[in-house]
Amino acid sequence: MIDSISSRAVSPGYKAWLRFRRHPLALLGSVMFIIILILALFAPVFDRYEPNKLNLADKFQAPSGEHFFGTDRVGRDIWSRTLHGGRVSLLVGFAAALVSMFVGIVLGGLSGYYGGWVDMLIMRFTDVIMTFPQVVIILTVATFVGQGILNVILLIGLFSWPGTARLVRGQVLSLREEQFVVAAQSLGARDLVVIFKHIMPSVIAPLLASLTFAINGAVLLEAGLSFLGVGIPLPTASWGNMLETARSLDVLQDGPWMWIPPAIMILLNVLAINFIGDGLRDALDPKHIV
Repeated sequence: MIDSISSRAVSPGYKAWLRFRRHPLALLGSVMFIIILILALFAPVFDRYEPNKLNLADKFQAPSGEHFFGTDRVGRDIWSRTLHGGRVSLLVGFAAALVSMFVGIVLGGLSGYYGGWVDMLIMRFTDVIMTFPQVVIILTVATFVGQGILNVILLIGLFSWPGTARLVRGQVLSLREEQFVVAAQSLGARDLVVIFKHIMPSVIAPLLASLTFAINGAVLLEAGLSFLGVGIPLPTASWGNMLETARSLDVLQDGPWMWIPPAIMILLNVLAINFIGDGLRDALDPKHIV
C-alpha cells in the first residue's frame, strides 16, 4: 500500500495533477466546462420544449416561468435551443480541433523528422495556407461545398492546422537527435514507428495545451460562420446561428433574450477552456516543481 502511494506520488502524471489543482483559474474553468458539457450532453433531460417546434401563439415572448429564456419570432423556446445549440457547437469545436491536430501532427512530424526538401515543401505549403485569411477562405469554399455540420467541421479543421504543424515540427527538430531516437533507428525501427511511437509521446504535453485553444478557436469560428449564414443550417440550433438573429436591429433592441443566452454561453465556454489550457500548460511544464 505504501509502495503504491509512493510510486503514485513521484509519477509525472500525479505531479502534473498536483500542479494543475494549485491553479485556481484552471479548477474554476474545469467546473464551468463540466457544467456546460453536462447541460449540452443531457439537453433532452433539461429542456422543456422541442428546440425546433414552432408555436406562433407564443412568439417573441420575454423570459417567464413558462419560457425561462423567452421565445423567438416563431415561438421556439430559447432555453431549449440554447441547450441543444451547445451540443452542436461543442461537437463542431471538438471534432474540428481533432481534425486540425491530426493534420498538424502528421505534417509537422514528417517535416521535423526528415528535414531537407520534405521540410521545405511542407513548411512552404504551411506558409501559403497561413497567408490567406482563414475566415475568407472558409467562406469562399463553403459557398461551393454547401452548409452542414460535417462540412463545417472539415472546413474548420482543414484550414486550422498550420499552428499545430509548426509546434510539432519545432518539438521534433529538438528531439530527433536524442539518444533514445538514435537507439531506435539503430535497431532498425521504421521511420513512422520512430516518429509516432518514440518521438510523439514527448510532444503530447504541449499538444494538450494547444488542443484546448484549438477547440476554442473552432467554437468561435463556427459561431462566426453561422452568424454570417454559411455555418450550421437552420432549423438546427447552434450558438452561432442563434446569434444571427442579432443582425436585425429590432431584435437587438427589443428582444435581447434571443441573443444574450447563446452569447453568454460562448463567453463562458471560451473562458473555461482558456483557463483549463493555461492550467495544463503550467502543469505539464517540466520546469515547474511540485
